[in-house]
Amino acid sequence: MSESLFSQAETALLNTVVGAGTALSDAFALPPGTLPFLPTGTFAAISSGIDTLDNLANATGLTTLASDLLGAPESLINGTAIGGTTLGIPQSMGFVAGAEPAIVPIEPSAATPTVAQFLDAANAEYTLGGTPPGMRPFLVDGRQLGITNEITGLSAKVWVTDQNQIIIAYQGTTGGDNLLVNPLIALTQVATDVQIYAKTTPQAETGALAFAREVIGYAAQQGISPGSVFVTGHSLGGIEAEYVAQQTGLGGIGFEPTGIPKSATAAGTGANFVDVVTYGDPVGNYASDIKGEQPFAPAYAPGQSGSLPHYGQVVMIGTPSDQTQLTQAVASWNNPGLNQLTVPATLAVLMAEYHLPGTQAHDLGIALSPLGVSDTLGSMNGTVFPAGGYTIPQFIKAYDAAHGIAASALAA
Repeated sequence: MSESLFSQAETALLNTVVGAGTALSDAFALPPGTLPFLPTGTFAAISSGIDTLDNLANATGLTTLASDLLGAPESLINGTAIGGTTLGIPQSMGFVAGAEPAIVPIEPSAATPTVAQFLDAANAEYTLGGTPPGMRPFLVDGRQLGITNEITGLSAKVWVTDQNQIIIAYQGTTGGDNLLVNPLIALTQVATDVQIYAKTTPQAETGALAFAREVIGYAAQQGISPGSVFVTGHSLGGIEAEYVAQQTGLGGIGFEPTGIPKSATAAGTGANFVDVVTYGDPVGNYASDIKGEQPFAPAYAPGQSGSLPHYGQVVMIGTPSDQTQLTQAVASWNNPGLNQLTVPATLAVLMAEYHLPGTQAHDLGIALSPLGVSDTLGSMNGTVFPAGGYTIPQFIKAYDAAHGIAASALAA
């Protein structure tokens, strides 16, 4: 991803930044208490503090004001209206304050966008301008529906396919090329990453959920049913898409998301959502339902029985032997001394190699469009599973047939 060397930088924020200033990874969080200067409860305390500040900003109206001011450069370049609107569309105070609209029942549809369309929409969140092929902006009041909130780190755009299907694409940490025009959002996106590491639900995720429900409402006004609304994203954006799908039952594809906590309020079963994970990627493999990154990742347990499983159907791509590099990289994690510093550095290298959207595009036989600055970086040597033209059900079926096992059972 274009955020590649910056995303999910729990280590960057609290450890690596201290020594090297490298916000490199979506998953390189150091477990609490493993280092003498990180006592037990450090990440939970920071996560709680971030959430408290978010609530205060929302309650006082600072969220709206600060988001408008900090997002002004991006707004001017993209033609976005400034001052209480998102791309020209007024935001209700209920949404700004974190209130959620009523839940809309979702009837899953077998007719979904293709894997290529999902990846193109996810990758478009890392580019400056450009429209994914076979799509057009989803317009409300003549402007593309979207959201950018510099306080919570949430950013997304909404597209509609030629088949009149809605795709909500959530942005990953730093926004890739958008970092040039909106650098400050990277800080709050990193703060969101810390909260995700602490296994809490950050306001970026609840905001993503509320925004998705608003999109469903706007889509209904244009005759598009909730079953034709889908979510996607890469890395942090994939995690937000994963959470929204879990809570609503919307279908979609998350590219390289971590696992997320199980939820008593989940409305979906996961049958219509796919988590694409590349062998060797420290971010997508940071979960309890995939073997390979333990003991750095949460303890392995099959399916939904662990502490941080993926929501939906896990589909592994690339070359299986690349997982060995990941396993070897974290093997010394529990050893004392410098290992706890060198392991994250090694994982950063693996992330740069296996985590970028260009790598997923190669391994899925997809020609990315539009292209971002980093889309030609990363490993382009993985085994190709040509799935770009598949819908979600076709994707799962083809993967199942190719591997002789159910996609969701791969890690078992």
